[in-house]
Amino acid sequence: MTVLIPDLLATSSFPEEAPYRVTEMMTRPGLMLALAIVQLVMAGLMSRWTRPRPWWAAAGVLLAIAAVFFALANWGTSDIARFNHFLGVDPTRVLDEPFWLLLAPLIVALPYRMASVQGLVAAGYALVPMLLARSWGVARWGGWWALGLIWSPLLRNFLQNGVTRQALATVLITPVLVRAAGWARPAWPWLAGSVLASALAHHSLPGTLALALLPALLRPGLLREGPRLPLALEGRARWIAGLLLLAGAAVVLALIGPLVLDKVEFYFTRSSYFNSYALKGAVFWMEAASFVTVLLTIWRARLRRCDLAGCHESRTVLVFTLLLVAVQITVWQDWGAPITSRFLDPVGLIWMLSLMAFTRRHGCPWALIPVLLVSGVYFIDDRIIFSGTIRCHVDDQFLCLPDRPPWAVTH
Repeated sequence: MTVLIPDLLATSSFPEEAPYRVTEMMTRPGLMLALAIVQLVMAGLMSRWTRPRPWWAAAGVLLAIAAVFFALANWGTSDIARFNHFLGVDPTRVLDEPFWLLLAPLIVALPYRMASVQGLVAAGYALVPMLLARSWGVARWGGWWALGLIWSPLLRNFLQNGVTRQALATVLITPVLVRAAGWARPAWPWLAGSVLASALAHHSLPGTLALALLPALLRPGLLREGPRLPLALEGRARWIAGLLLLAGAAVVLALIGPLVLDKVEFYFTRSSYFNSYALKGAVFWMEAASFVTVLLTIWRARLRRCDLAGCHESRTVLVFTLLLVAVQITVWQDWGAPITSRFLDPVGLIWMLSLMAFTRRHGCPWALIPVLLVSGVYFIDDRIIFSGTIRCHVDDQFLCLPDRPPWAVTH
């Protein structure tokens, strides 16, 4: 009984609605601007140091600083504050997935708890365009593409609102995406592992996996060229591999199926909340900048209509542009917005990666500069510089930093 009483008191004293944390926070625009500048410097060094060892050294520093930046910046967001409290009291109050319940003791031991996980997830997003740029032979653009992605207004809900679990599930599915789009050729164990990890991380797997596989429908030849899947095996090996895949699919379905159905029912019948990030001015500026990027690529590569029609990357850009506009319309008209608003970030991620692939395919990676500039101006000017005006003790927001070291924090 003496063990339960403090937990019960802690649970009962925690706010029922946001803001969840209105103390132990501060704003430091100068500090966060300095961290952003260090990231810019590292991206610049990566564009000059194209040899593997110095390039990866600069990339490692960029990833580490990005992780620290987003860990500190997400400290005051509602989801992070709520998770940080209940992870040490009763994780089942805020977590459904067994994966996160198993990790709860480890997360509690991290500095700033779930905020540290959020920082690592942000670094994971930065790593994706770095790896693609390196494999595509345009390593000098890896750092700039990474910052353009993690600073983008299209990923505001994932990386600037503490939506850690869905953000992790989405970035884990990228091996499937890059294979389906033909951007790289990860082996099938990596593909199976990414699907399983994504399923364990969040119940959004069905929608996220569908988006990741969509580029394959735009280029059916990829399916025939695919990696060495069990279908290419012979005899008993084929049967064993097939049974293992079926068993894995059954386990994943058993784990996430009920959760997915419960969430869909909740969002359709009982939830009215949705974010309106898709309708922010910065998103429209990103779309306008992407139009300039496409025009510059067409002009420089002298592409004709038939060239665009036969280009898989141009079809992918077009389809995900239409999906992005569709998300905006559903949010604007409130047509299932509690669900559709949550797909802005996955669609935005694939849309930006497809723009990178499009410009690289036609030898014009520099044409993405307008999009990168919009991301940079939005993040530094709109988010960081004016963060000093945020009233952290009235509302919990991005860039409300902890005002004390981890061991002195009250959760």
